[in-house]
Amino acid sequence: MPEFVILEDRLRKQAAADGVTHLVTGVAIVKDGKVLGLRREPNDYPGGVFELPGGGVDEGETLAAAVAREVLEEAGLTVENIVGMFPGFDYATPKKPKARQFNFLVVVADGAVQLSPEHDAWEWIDETNVDTLPITDPMRQCFRDALAVAEDLQDMSIKELA
Repeated sequence: MPEFVILEDRLRKQAAADGVTHLVTGVAIVKDGKVLGLRREPNDYPGGVFELPGGGVDEGETLAAAVAREVLEEAGLTVENIVGMFPGFDYATPKKPKARQFNFLVVVADGAVQLSPEHDAWEWIDETNVDTLPITDPMRQCFRDALAVAEDLQDMSIKELA
C-alpha cells in the first residue's frame, strides 16, 4: 500500500478518535522563501485575515485530492506534487464544531495567482511581514512552520523532491 495512503488512514482514524467532525487542508505554496497567503473577503468568516489556500475535504475525497482541488479553486494554480506535511491545528466555527486542519507543502505548476470570490487579495508572506499582517494566531504559526520547512529545503530545489 502506498505510504501516503497509510498516513492518510492513520490521520483519519486519529481525528475520528479525537471527535473531529470536519477535515480541512491548508496548503503552503513556497516561492523564493515566501509562502502564498490569501486574504479572506471581509464579509466571509473570518473576514479580512490572511490564510493558507485550502478548505474542507469533501465526503469520499482523499486529502491529496482536496489539496489539489482547493489550490485550483482558491488560487487558480495546479498542484504538481505534495512534498511534505507540517503541523496543523484544531478549531471550531459556527458551522464546524470541531475541525482539524492538515497542512501540506506542495509544488505548483508555473502560473499566475487567480483568486476565488472568497478572497480579495494575496501576498507572499515571509519573516518580514508574518507578524504585521492580519492573521489568526494558529494560522500565523502555520505560516511560520511552512517558512521553516521552506528554509530547510533552501539548499535543494523542491522540484528535486517531485
